[in-house]
This record gives sequence, structure tokens and C-alpha cells, in this order.
Amino acid sequence: MNPGIPPTPQAGKMVTPEKVAARLRGEKRVLAITHEAPDGDALGCISAFLLMADRLGLDSRAYVPGFAAFPDEYLFLPRVDGVLRGAPPEVDQETTVYMLDCASLMRSNGHQLAEGAVRVNIDHHQDNPAYGEFNLLDSAAPSTTAILYAVFRAGGFPMDVDIATALYVGLVTDTGRFQYSNTTAEAHRMAAELQNEGVDVNAVYREVYESTPLAKLMLLERALCHLEIRLGGALVVSWLGPDDFAKTGAHEGQAEGIIDTLRRIQGVRVAALIKERSGPEHADCKVSLRSTDGSVNVALMAGKLGGGGHVRAAGFNCEASVGWLMDWVENEVRASP
Repeated sequence: MNPGIPPTPQAGKMVTPEKVAARLRGEKRVLAITHEAPDGDALGCISAFLLMADRLGLDSRAYVPGFAAFPDEYLFLPRVDGVLRGAPPEVDQETTVYMLDCASLMRSNGHQLAEGAVRVNIDHHQDNPAYGEFNLLDSAAPSTTAILYAVFRAGGFPMDVDIATALYVGLVTDTGRFQYSNTTAEAHRMAAELQNEGVDVNAVYREVYESTPLAKLMLLERALCHLEIRLGGALVVSWLGPDDFAKTGAHEGQAEGIIDTLRRIQGVRVAALIKERSGPEHADCKVSLRSTDGSVNVALMAGKLGGGGHVRAAGFNCEASVGWLMDWVENEVRASP
């Protein structure tokens, strides 16, 4: 259903945090890119990277595909408001592209960059195919900001409270407030180190989790009204269409986190939320998938339609109707062990 998906580039060179730090210190211009519909880890990476580029005296920009507004809870992060949107910017030979938290080139428009662009791929998704010319990948890391933190420490780069806060946002959101299975002992040590740098944990909690716009709650209500329980309770699916956003006054970024409410329903193994972005007959949809216990690998599911992610959290875009996608997800879950 997704024609034109480019072939995966040949895997590039694997590098260490020390190698990336040395390269970053010697850069002239850098462009940071993350995936569309960015979450806390993606935007935390962008903010921390741009702030560190400022400290190192680098000419820096950032790009995120699409035009939809970012989730409100992350707008307090410095430099996020200046991120480039729409089509990918031009990249000259003196600019290195840092791909952050991007398992899929399609979800970042990284495949549309000028031929010859050098990409440093920094990510913690287990399905990342190492598409960069240089790849720093660690699927055991609790967040991509954790890998970026390792780069900053390896380079002895100057840390401050703003950079530490951006890194912490990525860590706390991708570990589900230190509740998900990726919450390692190292994650807690990183959190403690960042707090020692001045991170106000309570302030971050209020910004991210206790400043919910009314429109977002109304959007959640619409998603619950559309909810369907399938496969005897093992699967929950819901959808949001243009009318739902129009009637609530919500923007697409305010759908962030709704999928995690759906996954909490007792007995559910997989939750899916479909966001329809055009007409009802043939729609451009964004699909978010969650696996509650990891028994169903939703990253493999998403990969079949050009997406990617983690075993328990993944997503993809597809030109298909909501009904077709709901049935497709059901068939995929039914076929899973």
C-alpha cells in the first residue's frame, strides 16, 4: 500500500561515542534531523544537539518533516521553535547531517537529501539498518538522548542545565517515567547525573505531564468513542479523523500519548491508533502501535509498511483507508505467536 519505498542503503561504518565526539568537535556546519511526529526523545535530542552545537561554536540547523505542530508538552525546550519544516533543506558539502532517533529514512525524509550528503546515524531502535555513512547504534540504550549524552561525555563537552534538561526529557519520556522495560540501572544513573547538572525534575514533570491542554483531553474523548475491542480483548483499535480535530480544536501533535492510554486497557496485547489526514475513501494515515508485553513485535508489523520502531512501540504512514488499516492490524496480530 506504500509504493515507492526506497531500498535500504547499504550499511555504513559503525563508530563509537568517542569517534562521533571527535567528528562533532571538528565540524563547520551541522544539520540535525529527526523523525516526523516527534516525541520527547526526538525533540530532546534536537534541543540538546543544537544547544551543544552553540556551545561548540558550530553553525547549526534542525529539520523535522511535515507541518503538524509539535506536542505542546515539549515546546518549552530551547531551540525547538526554530526547527525547519516541510521539504528537506539543501545540504552543501561542508554540512554533516546528524540523524537522531531515526530508525527509518522514510519517516525522516533522509532519503531525499542531496546525493553525497554525509549522515551520522545516532539511534537506539533495534531495527535501524545502519543507513548512515557513520552509525552509532545501541538498542540497549533507554533513549537516543542517552546515546547523545555518551557522545557529550566522551568529548568532554561543556554541560549546562538547558542541555541536561533536554537530555532528561528524552530519557524520562522514552522510559515511561522509568516504568518501561528499557529502564535500566544506567538510566537511573544518567537521571541522577543530569539532576546533579541542575535539572529541575518537578518542573519537567509539570511541563510534560501536568500541563495538558483541554483540546487534547477532548481529543482523547473522541478516540475513546471510536474504540473497538477485537480478538477477544487482545487488540484495541481506534482512530481520529479530520472532523475530530476540527470539533475539538486540537492539532495533530496533541494526539501524542493517546495510544498509551489505549494500551492500559486490561487484557490488551496490542493497541493501535490511526490518525486519518485526508478523505474517508482513500486516506493518508499515520498509525501508532503499542505492544503491552512485547509478545507481539510491533516493529516488525510497522516495517512491513515502511515504518519502524521498537518491539513494544512502533509506527508507520500509509495511503489506505481507516477500515483497511484496522483489519490489517487485526490480521497481523492474529498471525502473531
